[in-house]
Parts: sequence; structure tokens; C-alpha cells
Amino acid sequence: MLIKTPDNSVHKGFTLIELLVVISIIALLISIMVPTLGRAREQARRTVCMSNKRQMGIALSAYFVSFNNRFPSSSCRAGQPEKYWLSVLAGFTKQPLLFRCPSDKSELKFVDWTQPLAEQLANHPEGLRYSSYAANNLLDDVVYDVPGNNGRFNNLLAIKSPQNCIWISESPQHWTGTDHSHPEHWFGNINVAKRHVDWNRHSGTSNYLFADQHVENLKIEDTYNINGDCLWFPDSAPGWPEWMRNSPF
Repeated sequence: MLIKTPDNSVHKGFTLIELLVVISIIALLISIMVPTLGRAREQARRTVCMSNKRQMGIALSAYFVSFNNRFPSSSCRAGQPEKYWLSVLAGFTKQPLLFRCPSDKSELKFVDWTQPLAEQLANHPEGLRYSSYAANNLLDDVVYDVPGNNGRFNNLLAIKSPQNCIWISESPQHWTGTDHSHPEHWFGNINVAKRHVDWNRHSGTSNYLFADQHVENLKIEDTYNINGDCLWFPDSAPGWPEWMRNSPF
């Protein structure tokens, strides 16, 4: 579009249609870029979470040396902040451990493990999140209602296939007052399992720390499939224990 000015010079301007076209192109580019940036941010958060779990694995290796290949206890057995498994591991690594996953969107307050727990609980009757992570109860030092367990799989050397057995998963965002899960109570039902693992925290996946200290990002169906693998039972992983296959549930 040509515009004639008072001094008879001519300048080229934009018509309304041209402006609308430019604005539409910019809007289209933004609509394309925003989801990509969102995915990139989540990828970064997932990477931070995986790195944090790798540090847990390094700390666990050091803990094994000091405690004869035994795993630290869950809060059910500990009862004191200084004995909580993640707090314990924090003392075995030079890299600070994150108690909150960057993708954990819970609005609940987290426990400050440097302060007395009882006082914090008294001030927060709604409950407090212990961390974004949960230990596998089947690797604890005391286990109930599981045939042949009795806490014997608290020792790394007793686990059939440590590279196939999950020790740490990601806990649901509404959980308070607990730091461990109970795979023995999922009864082969993937929908029950999904209520005890934040399986969708990282775009349909979550991060898992295995008993041999390696970390994987997996779909929960890859860890718990009644017609396939089960990576939760220390006596049979990656298979299913016979008592689970014969369960009436």
C-alpha cells in the first residue's frame, strides 16, 4: 500500500489485511512453540529427578558398605527424622538430595527434616508430605502379610535379581505421613497400582531407583503387568511370585 504524504513523498505502509496476516503468523508460531517449550521444561525436570535418584543410588552404595548390604528403614520402622530413609541417605553423599521432585505439583507442605517432626505435625493437622518418593515396603526390615518375607529381603544379597527389583518409586501428590508403598496389596490390578505410584508425573512415566542402584524412566505398565513383568517383588522380579498368581483377588 502506497501512502502519499503532504510533501508529495510516497511511503509504503501496511494494509489492515497485511497486519492481520502478520499477527496470525506470529500467533501460529507461538502456538507451535509453547507446547514445545512446555515439553522441554518437563524434560528438564525429569532429568533433574533422575539425577537426584542417581545420587540416591550412590548414597545407597555407600550405605551398603557401612551396614552390610542392608537397606535403610522406612518411616514405619524409623519413627524419628534422623532415621527416615531419605534423610539417612542424605548423610552418605556429598551432593544434596532433593526431597521434592521438580514435577511434584502437590500443594501440601513438605516436612523439613532438619527440624523436630512432632512440632511440625502439630502445626499442620492437614498432614505433611515426607517427600516425593516412596520406598518399596517389601525391601523393609520388617514385612507383614507376605509369605516367606519376614524382612529377609532387606539385604541386597537376598534379592533374586537386584537389577530388576524396584526400591524407590514416586509417591502420589496427595500422600501425607508416609514414605513407602505396599505392592503386596495391589493384587495384580494396575488401577490399584496407579493409586500408589505417581505414574504420570513425567508425561505418562515416572522414575524408579532399582535395588542395584540404577535408575530408569518407565511407564507403570512396564513395571506391573499381570500378563508380563513385575518389578516389585524381591523374591521373583522380573516375574510374579506364585502366591500372587494364585491370589483370589
